[in-house]
Amino acid sequence: MTTIKVPRGLRDRLAEHARREHISLATVIERAVTSAEEQAFWGAVRDDHSALTDADRAAYLPSMSDRDDLADDADAALSENDGW
Repeated sequence: MTTIKVPRGLRDRLAEHARREHISLATVIERAVTSAEEQAFWGAVRDDHSALTDADRAAYLPSMSDRDDLADDADAALSENDGW
């Protein structure tokens, strides 16, 4: 266990949040850091995607071989007739 120094106002805000959510101060801090990390990650994803050219985007389009072909009537017939 480690003690950290935070301004009294911040400590009070954390404590109020913990009381309201019925969780520990550590959990409040952990959730805040996790949320900040997730926001940073998705912000970076958005930035990377916005920098893609049309050619870059086309390279990411899946090929037909990547598809699951769930609409295949022959597969449905096999399943209906216990052909698997």
